Amino acid sequence: MPSPTPRSDRNERLSALRRQIILDAARRAFERDGLEKTTIRAIAKEAGCTTGAIYPWFAGKEALYGVLLGESLQRLHAHLADAVSAGAPESAARNAICAFFRYYAERRTDFSLGMYLFQGLGPRGLGRDMDEKLNSRLRQCIDLIGLALKRTKSWEPAAIEAEQMNTFTYLMGLLLLLHTHRLKSLGQQADSLLDNYCDALEQR
Repeated sequence: MPSPTPRSDRNERLSALRRQIILDAARRAFERDGLEKTTIRAIAKEAGCTTGAIYPWFAGKEALYGVLLGESLQRLHAHLADAVSAGAPESAARNAICAFFRYYAERRTDFSLGMYLFQGLGPRGLGRDMDEKLNSRLRQCIDLIGLALKRTKSWEPAAIEAEQMNTFTYLMGLLLLLHTHRLKSLGQQADSLLDNYCDALEQR
């Protein structure tokens, strides 16, 4: 197989850069206008290109959204995997729970992507194949919470599976309250609530 020439290597870098510029522009447009109101024309304007420059990479705005969400879930998975494998077994569950929370607490845009909040609270699919792929990636992240629970607690598999979903739903609810500033209006601190949750889990 011939080795890449300097020119072909440069073209590949430019192609990757153009693709990333489009993704960054789409993220800004979704955050500003929501998934429903964002158009390919608006994304092209944000990226400083024509609509025709987008279609070689992405079939439409749903495809762009799917790529952004997929990349976010991939980063979350790597973040959780590091947390699960670090430290002593007795702290694995707390490490994973806190890592999940911190990931989304520090990345409001990623949280909105994951919850499809860029188009309000109404449900919207991205196409069956893409929905299944993204749901599978999310499930892999949730399963890492279960793996951490398994390291910490000597529970039966059914109990671990139930608890990992309980933990996931608690975390998403806490993050929603955090990002909508409801916790502050209720006089609560996310860190204290999370510590209390982990303490109660470890004592069971």
